[in-house]
Amino acid sequence: MKEGLDFIKIKDYAVINLNNMFPVPPSEVKYVDIRNERDPHYRALLLAEYRFIKSIQEKIRKNAQNVYKLKIKDGNSSALGKRCNDFLLLEKACKNYKK
Repeated sequence: MKEGLDFIKIKDYAVINLNNMFPVPPSEVKYVDIRNERDPHYRALLLAEYRFIKSIQEKIRKNAQNVYKLKIKDGNSSALGKRCNDFLLLEKACKNYKK
């Protein structure tokens, strides 16, 4: 598949689908220490993905902001808007989240 505003390739490893982004309460964020991964092949894959993502983090942020703005502004009137999560609904649910 070709890259687009909401679809970013992470080399041959993975993709980031910004249309599926969702908020997470800070209390539910869990950081992963890649160094603790026991499988050396999986650890190497995670490190390679991490390094590449760090190298394009500004592109990811910019695209995420643009996808969000387009969805909020245009709703479902575009193909991109139709495939995006309902960001405002998810933000409301995130604010109301309780364990």
